[in-house]
Amino acid sequence: MENSIKNISVKIQGKNSPGSDGYISLNSSHNVSDSVNLSSKVGVHSWWILAVVTALYMASYLDRFILTLVVPDVAASLGLTDTQMGLVLGPAFALAYAVFSLPSGWFADQFSRGMVIFIGAALFSIATALTGMVNSFGALLFCRVVVGIGESALVPAALSILAQKFPKDRLTTAVAIFSSGPKFGMAIAYMLGGVIVATSIFLIGRISFIEEVESWRLVFVLTGAPSLILGVLCLTFRGTKPAKNLKYKDHGDDAIRFIISNKMLFLPMLIGTGAVLICGQGLVAWTPSHLDREFRWEAISYGPILGIISLVGGGAMVVKGLIMDRLFNRGVTDIHLRFFTWLLFWTYPIAVSLFLFSDRILFSLAYAIISVVTVPCAVYPSIVIQMVAPATMRGRVFAIYTIPMIVIGGFGAPIAGAITDFLFYDQDKLGWSMAILMSVFLPIGLVSLRLSLPGLRAAIKNSL
Repeated sequence: MENSIKNISVKIQGKNSPGSDGYISLNSSHNVSDSVNLSSKVGVHSWWILAVVTALYMASYLDRFILTLVVPDVAASLGLTDTQMGLVLGPAFALAYAVFSLPSGWFADQFSRGMVIFIGAALFSIATALTGMVNSFGALLFCRVVVGIGESALVPAALSILAQKFPKDRLTTAVAIFSSGPKFGMAIAYMLGGVIVATSIFLIGRISFIEEVESWRLVFVLTGAPSLILGVLCLTFRGTKPAKNLKYKDHGDDAIRFIISNKMLFLPMLIGTGAVLICGQGLVAWTPSHLDREFRWEAISYGPILGIISLVGGGAMVVKGLIMDRLFNRGVTDIHLRFFTWLLFWTYPIAVSLFLFSDRILFSLAYAIISVVTVPCAVYPSIVIQMVAPATMRGRVFAIYTIPMIVIGGFGAPIAGAITDFLFYDQDKLGWSMAILMSVFLPIGLVSLRLSLPGLRAAIKNSL
């Protein structure tokens, strides 16, 4: 561990580091070797907070993605088209999450952050449970919007608490642990989600007072419970109120001016990552339905496989990071986007043909490759922003960039659904709809990201 920290310290202070405050350091303009103190003590309560918010982050992904496992049942029960399901799977959540991210951050700076997280968790857990009681498209859409609103409160408040509770030499570790929540949460959603679906079917067949309930309805009730319990545990957090004497001036215009001054980087990067995210979100939203329609594969069978693939994707991201670090230190300053374009180019034929495979094993192998490449696409611009943005405005630059990216990506599911409904008029053609989605938007993403490389090189040069 000590050697790892020394290596990080050397890498941040080296001549290739883009900025005086380091490559990925959370300590703005601090010498990492001076701030690292292996003897720093962190209280048990701080680790308790970290454990609870990380577990809640994972549970939120279960609430977010459980719907993808029961799309066929929900659509059949409510009489919904793929276009309607696409709106529910994509924009309903994404728009709400994006729009309420900024006010949620404001609440986290004004009130007890533990209470903010509890209210958010209560909202999205109850909305998830109520999803099992809806009888119309409008009600289903509303529940997904509330899930998005509730989940928007978790990240800003949790990160603020961790900054309060962990010293600077331990904060990076704490944030890294918390940030693993989405990767493992998605794996849990697939692996545990299949078990929940099977459990619901089992219970309905054996408990008399719910024997008339459709299994997918019970799935949502069971899924919402863990998040509510974890949300209540947030009320045990102590000392999470913002400092009352903290005074600051909002320099949001500075962040906007910085983005405009680097428009040759940010504009094509936004278009590129947004286009790829459309494919990634469509992939996540519609793969379970495709497995059901094409292969008659049940969630209890494919859930663990998709979960394992998600875990592999998390590990692969670490490997890709090591490769990019090495190439960056060798002078390839635009590697963090260039590397992604390499991946997109070489996997494009697999992406286009993925949903046309008639063998479930071939499909699973191809899906593993594509999901590792496309789903974590937001990581690359996140790294770029940390490298080129001044330390005093990284958070705001990241927020301004991320909100439209999330909104754009949220349209992946409805676009695929609309192609199925209005071009093919056949739900069994979902695979062809996804093939069209991939064949159109991945090239847009690839070309746009390549166009952003000169802007990235210039921004890196200015940050040195």
